[in-house]
Amino acid sequence: MLRQSNINIKETLVDIMFGNLPTTHLLKSSVATAALALLMHSGITTQAAAQAGVFEVIHPENAKGEVEIEVLSGIGLSDVEEGDERSEHEIAIGYGVTDFWKFTFAAEVGNPRGESPELEGFELESLLILPFFGGDHDDEGGKESAAHKHGGDDDDDDDHGGFTLGLFSALEIPREGGISEGAFEIGPVFEAGLGPLNWVGNLLVEVPFEDDADAGLAYASQVVFPVNDFIGVGFENFGEFEGLFGGGDEQEHVAGPAIYFEYELPNGNELEPRAAVLFGLNDESPDAVFSFNLEYKFGTQ
Repeated sequence: MLRQSNINIKETLVDIMFGNLPTTHLLKSSVATAALALLMHSGITTQAAAQAGVFEVIHPENAKGEVEIEVLSGIGLSDVEEGDERSEHEIAIGYGVTDFWKFTFAAEVGNPRGESPELEGFELESLLILPFFGGDHDDEGGKESAAHKHGGDDDDDDDHGGFTLGLFSALEIPREGGISEGAFEIGPVFEAGLGPLNWVGNLLVEVPFEDDADAGLAYASQVVFPVNDFIGVGFENFGEFEGLFGGGDEQEHVAGPAIYFEYELPNGNELEPRAAVLFGLNDESPDAVFSFNLEYKFGTQ
């Protein structure tokens, strides 16, 4: 019965995502709250669920001299087998080298069931903002208010139909096996204003370095509606096609509601928590994951 309830929730989320249900912003917010409450109190138990992971939509934004510290967490809400990861975490620090280039170093930590947390690997990331696609930074060194970032009104910038394009790339280096078992990913990331909404999308080609491993494709998308200058609600979806360019058919897809906060601290620094409940949309995906990311920015005031 509980499994059937989870399937119904997934179908409802898919309907909302593709506009099959006549929803309002209030209803979407209510769906997010209800889904979170159900998952936190239902005690989901299924057999051999896929492992949890971290989820992040890359925004094409940067400011010269800005330091960005991120802590990303993905906690599986289903039982996993002994030795499989019940949660995964990533700690990253990024720096705006120029107005159009940000470099980030990240460390990935897994938390297997019945075992101690372990360092899994490292990631070197690069984000290039393309100036001829809206990458001209504002007068405050590229910083955006919460209202602008989440699609709401902003007295300093009333262009909500803008478009920004960036090029993201990353080198993944596992702790065991080294770079020969790592991967390289590259692709466009964009941000567009759609009236009061803000849409961010990523499309990345993943090239593994292992022998006989074929390139795959990953995507991420986020649509946010502002509640006020400090809070936004939205919907996110993520997916991966492993070995797609070699005929592989293994896929993972998750989607669900999210809530976003942005606080400007007394010292001018910014704190941006985000929480989401993501439901698996196929058998290879985790049943449900609670995703929580915390971002702290400083250095440009």
